[in-house]
Amino acid sequence: MEDKFKKMEKTLYDYRKLDTAINNIDIDIEHMKNDITLKAISYEEKSSPTNAFSSTVENEVIKRSEHMEKEIARLRSLKADKMALRTKIYNALKDLKENEYKLVEMRYLSKYKKSWIEIGMELSFNKDYCQQLRNKIINSLIESIFP
Repeated sequence: MEDKFKKMEKTLYDYRKLDTAINNIDIDIEHMKNDITLKAISYEEKSSPTNAFSSTVENEVIKRSEHMEKEIARLRSLKADKMALRTKIYNALKDLKENEYKLVEMRYLSKYKKSWIEIGMELSFNKDYCQQLRNKIINSLIESIFP
């Protein structure tokens, strides 16, 4: 359970970076699609009188093209996973009470992480109650996001 707790905290800390990661994956996919060195051969013109490929250059282009397609498929899968995680987190955070969301926002989602004392002062709770509330929130989020 402790591993899931730490994993959930790390996921919340990284939540703000998910959009950037998704956009960067899109850039990588477009870059690979437009990379002229990885284009496959065209069959509009007759390339050889037989069906056999004996050219090492043609074979290398085919290998590189297959590698590129596998890499693009891997990136698309990674993007889908990140998008699903982002949606799960968003949905789980929507279900939190206002003071629970504020705690998560101040501790995990803001650019600068606040201490428990600062969070307690803003929410009018003591530090210990904030930490207890955090445990309750994280366990609730674990059930929603990592069932």
